Amino acid sequence: MGKKKIEIPYSIPGDKYTVYKFGKRKIFFKWDPTHLEERSASPLCAKFGECGGCSGQHLSYPIQFGLKSDPILKELQNSKLENIQITPASSQYSYRNRMDFAVFPNRVIGLRMAGNFRRIIPLENCPIQSDWANEEMKALPKILEYFPDLEYDRKKETGFLKYITLRKSVFTDDSMSIFTFTEDFKASPLLEEVAEKVKEISLAKNVVFCFNRRKGEVSASGEALAIRGNSFLEEEIWGRKFKIPFDGFFQPNPKEFLQILEFIRSNLIPSKVLVDLFCGSGFFSLLFGESFSHILGIDIVPSSVAAGEETLLSKFPDKKIEFFAFDLFHKKGMAKMSSAELPWQDSVLIADPPRSGLSPELCSFLNENPVRQLFYVSCNPENLLRDTKLLEEGYEMSKFQLCDPFPQTPHLEAIALFLPKNR
Repeated sequence: MGKKKIEIPYSIPGDKYTVYKFGKRKIFFKWDPTHLEERSASPLCAKFGECGGCSGQHLSYPIQFGLKSDPILKELQNSKLENIQITPASSQYSYRNRMDFAVFPNRVIGLRMAGNFRRIIPLENCPIQSDWANEEMKALPKILEYFPDLEYDRKKETGFLKYITLRKSVFTDDSMSIFTFTEDFKASPLLEEVAEKVKEISLAKNVVFCFNRRKGEVSASGEALAIRGNSFLEEEIWGRKFKIPFDGFFQPNPKEFLQILEFIRSNLIPSKVLVDLFCGSGFFSLLFGESFSHILGIDIVPSSVAAGEETLLSKFPDKKIEFFAFDLFHKKGMAKMSSAELPWQDSVLIADPPRSGLSPELCSFLNENPVRQLFYVSCNPENLLRDTKLLEEGYEMSKFQLCDPFPQTPHLEAIALFLPKNR
């Protein structure tokens, strides 16, 4: 194969394969195993290997964690950083508080096939989601039985229902089921009848219908209608309550994420301003805002920003609260950041970007406006380490912690504390 690298799903170090290349205009690969190392665990999910949701159930958790964390730790060794903490997950199943299931014709509810976005693996339960969500999954097919052809057919462009999203609070008993329909379902005479049947069958405290364009493959997004309860989910962390909009982000495994929060709490130095980048509905601002007189939050999702600002104004009525909705990856967003006349040197900044990490432009801005402390939270530690090199002009990494809110998957969560140079 020369220098060509290919990914063979569910393989582990020591496995050997014979790889075949075929195709002319488009190149494909097939492989046959010639030697397989012994697998150390039996998957709990009967669809493991077909469904693309998990990739590690065939391995015992200590082996999983080692395979995930070792490359990160090796990279950190090159930095000569001494203050490094690593913490495996305390629970390997039933941890995830949100799952998005696609709906296909013939009453199919499930997750995308591994390596094939166009095919769905039907599921009756999912071992990594909450027990409540698995009970709700048992009820969902009954709704489709009452309404034949309610499922959206992506080939024929008929039907309406595209996704079902299940969200469950971890530290309260709140729950939510979100049904994503095509936008034309809003005007359908069937809507009211479907809503009544869903309220009869669903176990969720909050039930939301949302509507977006037919060919849009986005779940839990668009115009929303709460047919029972609220269009938000309530969660509680350290005695603080959060209102999470139906389309808003929240940590998928809050129990394990507490380690990240403890890292911030134990290292935080109170200052004038808290800057909360990629703030969502104000998660970090609400938990740590008490130590600041001015809180600035920025996120791209308007509903999350509005919910965060409302919560923060209610909790901290005597503080200056500013929450804005704009894109930190767009040059217009960076222009707005630059126009914010903040005492950056007296600010603490918490950034929790998406998997792609920080942009080079944002790193340059932070280098030019060094804050007192920069906490970088990342669900992609590889990109955090990449961005560390972009931040070297103005900062040096002081501490690092790695934890695992995502067992059975290749993902990890990390946080690093950066301090400004020459101060």
